[in-house]
Amino acid sequence: MSFKIGNLSGKGLIIAVGACILAVGAAGFYSYTKISDQLNKELIGNNSGTLSAELGTENKSPNTPVNAEQTDVAKPEETIAPTEETVEESAESAVVTTQAEEQQPAETESNVPQAMVRPLNGEVLNGFSDGELVKSKTLNVWKTHDGVDIAGAQNEKVKSMTSGKVSQVYDDQMWGACVVIDHGNGLEGYYCGLNKEDIPVAEGQAVSAGTVIGSVGNTAESEIGEDSHLHFAVKKNGDWIDPVALISGEGS
Repeated sequence: MSFKIGNLSGKGLIIAVGACILAVGAAGFYSYTKISDQLNKELIGNNSGTLSAELGTENKSPNTPVNAEQTDVAKPEETIAPTEETVEESAESAVVTTQAEEQQPAETESNVPQAMVRPLNGEVLNGFSDGELVKSKTLNVWKTHDGVDIAGAQNEKVKSMTSGKVSQVYDDQMWGACVVIDHGNGLEGYYCGLNKEDIPVAEGQAVSAGTVIGSVGNTAESEIGEDSHLHFAVKKNGDWIDPVALISGEGS
């Protein structure tokens, strides 16, 4: 479009100039809008991944798992499976209980009176004084005689009065070589004046009625002036009692 300015004047010129300005503005606005739309598309395409990552925790879908712990929801009670140690402990407890139950009849049987035999078959030379003072031939003093003296030849075998366990084997200054046997039920047998060289039992050894535990010696200094014998004494629950009252047999 070309205008000949010389042919326009006044109002016509103004209108022509205004039309040109509008045309230029319209063309510029159209170009600006198109370029802006293109830039927005490119910017949105490039930043969509970043925006999704940044907004992901805020716009989670309903199926997205939630890691936050909910403190207001009651938790079910935890059931702890038994460990191997727990199973073993239970088994051991059951074994101990079973063993205790098995031992109970044995304890009942231990209360049954056992057979009694004489440690020696000889006569009683000196009896039980039951707390009374008697004169000792060897020491020439008055003292209690807490056992019995059973006659026996030197080296004659001495037997356990009844079953039990040897609790002591020792040498006493006054009573010589001694063997003490726990016969159970509160009974303890003291076999004194034995031959030191002939004691075939040891502490902790189990014996039966009639088991040979030694032989007659001459080691009891407090009774060495007496005829050859065994000094035999018995305690019941810690008190001396008459051994002859327990003996019911004549050897094994």
